[in-house]
Amino acid sequence: MVKVLKNFNFGVLLGALLFFSTSCSNKDKQEQALSGNLTIRSARFIADGQINRINETENRTGEKLASISKSTPPLLIHGGKDFDFTTTVQSNASAAQTNGLKAASATSPLRAADVPLNNSIKFRLIFMKDGNSTPIYNEVLTADQDPNLRIAVNTAYHWYAISVNDQSTAPDIDGSGSIQGADLANRDFMFASGAITGQEGENYLDILFLRQMAAIELSLNTRGLFGGLMDNSVLSIGQGTGGSFSNIVQTGDFNIFNGTFANLRDADPLRGDQMQIVDNRWGNAEKIGRFFTASNTTIPANNLCVKLNALQITLDDNTIRTFAANTIVPIAHSNALNLTKGTLSSTSIRLIESGININGLIWARTNLIYDVNKLYGGSYSAGNSDAYRFRPNNNYAYANVNTEYWNFGTTVPSGTDYGSVDECRRVYPEGTWRLPQELNNPKEMTQLSQNTNRTVSMLQVADGYRYSIAWFGSQPANSAYPDNNLVLSFYGYRDANGNIQEIPSGSSNGTGTIQYRSNQFNTANNNNYVLYAQVNNGTYGNTSIIQTAPSLGTVIRCVRNVVNN
Repeated sequence: MVKVLKNFNFGVLLGALLFFSTSCSNKDKQEQALSGNLTIRSARFIADGQINRINETENRTGEKLASISKSTPPLLIHGGKDFDFTTTVQSNASAAQTNGLKAASATSPLRAADVPLNNSIKFRLIFMKDGNSTPIYNEVLTADQDPNLRIAVNTAYHWYAISVNDQSTAPDIDGSGSIQGADLANRDFMFASGAITGQEGENYLDILFLRQMAAIELSLNTRGLFGGLMDNSVLSIGQGTGGSFSNIVQTGDFNIFNGTFANLRDADPLRGDQMQIVDNRWGNAEKIGRFFTASNTTIPANNLCVKLNALQITLDDNTIRTFAANTIVPIAHSNALNLTKGTLSSTSIRLIESGININGLIWARTNLIYDVNKLYGGSYSAGNSDAYRFRPNNNYAYANVNTEYWNFGTTVPSGTDYGSVDECRRVYPEGTWRLPQELNNPKEMTQLSQNTNRTVSMLQVADGYRYSIAWFGSQPANSAYPDNNLVLSFYGYRDANGNIQEIPSGSSNGTGTIQYRSNQFNTANNNNYVLYAQVNNGTYGNTSIIQTAPSLGTVIRCVRNVVNN
């Protein structure tokens, strides 16, 4: 009896196990049939819309000035205390434009074209079941990466994609579905969302990222200051007039469920090390960066401005020139700008060294030199050369024989193509400076010679004793520069054999001459007219205008080609 019962129990147990195993296998197959694989078919984003030129203050005038060679019409230059500047603005956010390209709407017929997202750019993909705010999937991917996600058949899902156009990561959400503003500050924030219902087999997802910020691109060019932007320089962009400034660059917490920003606040300024070099030839002397703002802002005409919170320039001798903090540069634009998400505006600023004002004529602060290493090519090309430039300061007793003494009107200091060029006009930006006029009225060298509002000095410097005449400038004092007067020093001349003559030496009884070139020459023999004075055993003589042979190298002090606005 016991034996039969035992046999019966084993039989029942075996049957039950076989039934359970078969049922589980069928259930697994059924579940697999009720889910599908998710594949990202495309990941694209809205490209920058075409930016249209709405205004520029870099207009050129038709003024023709007397010079050795044909003149380049001057820039319209705005004057500032620390430096002068030109600006340009381009935008697709102009209130006057009815066909501006907007990148905020995927359905707008006016939006910019969408292009594939680069495979190196990261984005975050989030999946949630309909009616549930807890993600079932939250991973950082690239466009060519399989999300390795299966979704249930006939089940509705909401998906969200987040990118800041970055190769390293993409920001995450908090428990309420918000991206923190700190993670979006001054970032190219792009967002996409949608719904999908699972089906058997492949489920394809097409992601079209839309930009959620208004972008303002700033190009800062310091080639006209003869140095590069330091990394610790700081810039802001805002609106205001008459020296007032209100920041327009804001960030905020972005909620993926309603697609809106909250808790808007100012974003940090842009630092020099966050900007990119435009051209390796001149490196940090031209950099570009973008501001991204979450606020929708309308900027009235001629209210856009840039604040240089901190501006430092590295000069040719590796010294650092520090300009006044919080200098405001106004940007002229004749139409209002509606900065809404997806718009792109671009402004460029070229900073130009300010000069010394002597009776309304603006003189360069230092002498003209030639740096062949900054020619950037086998020959001079307008806009592509920084070879013609000004020295960092006047604190030296002996000028460089190879770079600072110029034969008359030659393309290089020791050239023989006499009278062929006004070297000052080649200083970047071209046409901003010129040789002092003596060929026509007013005779600027003669006027300077007759100006008695001046003083003489002998100063001990690193390489000896500098003998100088200084005319008092009437422009506001500027601590960024070592001199606020027009300092012309006794550097003599370079003879035809390449030797420097008539430089005074010693601490009290030096003898030598001062000789600065003008644009006038004698057509019969190419002799050049120069400003001349002599110091004899420490006694300074009067200044006058004399003629010198074109093959005798003299120093040059340029003057401004136009009067600033």
